[in-house]
Amino acid sequence: MQKNHFSKKGKAYLVPKLTMADLFQNPSSRIDSLPQVDESQFEPMPARYKRLRWSVFMAVVILGLAALIFPAVWFAMSEEESVPGVLWVVFATMAVFIGIWAMEELRGFPIRGVLVRDHDLTFRSGYWVREMVTVPFNRIQHSEVSQGPLARAFGVCTLKLYTAGSSGANLRVPGLDFARAQQLRAFLDERAGQS
Repeated sequence: MQKNHFSKKGKAYLVPKLTMADLFQNPSSRIDSLPQVDESQFEPMPARYKRLRWSVFMAVVILGLAALIFPAVWFAMSEEESVPGVLWVVFATMAVFIGIWAMEELRGFPIRGVLVRDHDLTFRSGYWVREMVTVPFNRIQHSEVSQGPLARAFGVCTLKLYTAGSSGANLRVPGLDFARAQQLRAFLDERAGQS
């Protein structure tokens, strides 16, 4: 670091000459030295949210099958000799879709969870596509709790966190109990205000 000399009212001062390297430092960190997320500490989602997800799944399956069975019955009762190949392709596609979605619900729901630590909140989800999103408290601009009519019927809601520089919610935590979501929101707003 170099030194600059200047004088004020006859006195000489020695002032350090700062460079960009002196003002900004960004040393590298080893990945293994960073704090780890303990998988066992995640708070599971409530059973009511599981019932909501399965109810939506069953409603879509029943409506989809009804929409496909009607044309199949119509073709069987008509003078057509067989069901068109396109209908069989649609049946097969729907069966694959139902299987993939059912596996996501069966295996993916236990993965869903929330973890609140000293400086951040983490939400994980997904069986086919695993996702873990962490939002530091000092980045949170505001939060909100939303609850549509279906979620209200099952007694769950969604906590949305908005961070600086984004146009939408950076983290959505669906399926929380309403009281727990309000408690989390108050805690996050308090922590974000302290940062």
